Amino acid sequence: MEEILNISLILLCIVTIVCLIILTVYIIQLLCSAKKLTDDLNVTCTKINNELQPVLDNLKETMSGVNSMVKATDHRIKVLNCAINGVVGATGMLGGKLKGVLGGVVEGFKAGINLFKK
Repeated sequence: MEEILNISLILLCIVTIVCLIILTVYIIQLLCSAKKLTDDLNVTCTKINNELQPVLDNLKETMSGVNSMVKATDHRIKVLNCAINGVVGATGMLGGKLKGVLGGVVEGFKAGINLFKK
């Protein structure tokens, strides 16, 4: 009985050692794959960073140009608005004076006609 127990323990140790060796091999393969993945990711991030910088510079330049165009357009709209307000104001003032003069002329004609009717 003791001999069977010794054989069982030896067999258990051998199986355990084989399992540990297999597990170690798989863990080493996993670590190698993870290292390769991190190296590839590092290269990819470096390439993206190098390619992204000129794009960001071009985008910044474009946004600066658009901003200056919007400011110039805003200034021109303000100038046009002032000019339109000046024309409308002058027309309104002239129209008001003309209306007063025409009203006076009409009243004068009425008074003249009434004077000749008598």
